[in-house]
Amino acid sequence: MTRKELAINIYNLIKEGKLGHNGKLPSERKLASMCNVTRPLIREALAILEAFGIIEVRDRQGIFIREKSWSEISLPISFLVDWPLDILPQVFEARLIIEPKAAALAAKRRTESDLEKLRETLAKIEELFKEDKHEKALLGEKWNSIFHALVVASSHNDVLCRMHEGIIRLYERNVSSFPKENAPMPFEKWPREIWAEHAGIVEAISRGDEKAAEKRAFQHVAISQERIYHFTKSLGLKFFVPLTNEHVKED
Repeated sequence: MTRKELAINIYNLIKEGKLGHNGKLPSERKLASMCNVTRPLIREALAILEAFGIIEVRDRQGIFIREKSWSEISLPISFLVDWPLDILPQVFEARLIIEPKAAALAAKRRTESDLEKLRETLAKIEELFKEDKHEKALLGEKWNSIFHALVVASSHNDVLCRMHEGIIRLYERNVSSFPKENAPMPFEKWPREIWAEHAGIVEAISRGDEKAAEKRAFQHVAISQERIYHFTKSLGLKFFVPLTNEHVKED
């Protein structure tokens, strides 16, 4: 077990109320015994949790759980990549905040080169459902991710790009763990609908309509959230409950 894995395990135990009495954790020695690891490894895992503001180690007093430290947003995205599947609703909530605003900026700042790349991606997606390729689902997810990355890149805001990159990595890692043999993935089930939604976003960006680009990007992510919700429900997975229940209006 690595220190990162151990830190995640301890975090989950605390979050689930299985570890920590009256806001205080057992000693390093007891934790090492409970987790069946060495004390140096426990010390390293606790150092990670303390650095992220989850616990506080007080000299001669012990290890204490900090209040109001349970939102995963306080942890680095690279750390969250290995998080449980119930992080996915939070991923969509973050996407609903970032992607529409990025699309609006893209409508304002996009270059001809940006538009060319977006249209090329649309053509690649269209090819998939026209040719009915065997790897349709896998390739569809690939080009879908590329499309969303290009929209955000067209905002020409490097900070937004880095944030979005981490969020999409979380999304891909979680979705890739679903048992896909029991149900078609969203791109397999709604390829033309997804393409049309993408095309609408590109059309708004190409004519510099910031409001339309923002609205269509929001609608697309909200609909995507609904698709993933129904997909996970069809698999018998109960963890996915959308955090943002926005009413999606058609143009």
